[in-house]
Amino acid sequence: MTDSLAERAAAALAIPLQVALEARAADPADPTAGVVFPVLGLAINPGGTLHAGALGAIMELTGFLALLPLLDPAEHAVTHHISTQILSPGRQGEEVHVTAAVERRTRRLGFVTATAVAGNRLVARSQITKSVIEIR
Repeated sequence: MTDSLAERAAAALAIPLQVALEARAADPADPTAGVVFPVLGLAINPGGTLHAGALGAIMELTGFLALLPLLDPAEHAVTHHISTQILSPGRQGEEVHVTAAVERRTRRLGFVTATAVAGNRLVARSQITKSVIEIR
């Protein structure tokens, strides 16, 4: 992993929302290995299960990290569409592991699939479309 890639991944993980959700790289040496976070604090809804907004934020982050190695240093990717199916509740105290795979990268788009797992349960899956933009 290049220093630039590591720095960009660290910057994405350091966004205050990600920090508040206690998100961290599953493998600090490989940002494409996914993100893990606990179902605690801001990640809990009033019913005591994983908050869909918190999950969506981490799914989107993980999609960005998967696409990051395919971006030039002068490019960035922003989500312009995300569709998430929640298949099972994340329970308070569990750790959720989110992984993502790039399905296709075009000149201006990235198509990513992300999945969230808690224990051996599939919690959610997302289809994410990212717009690739120039950094100014």
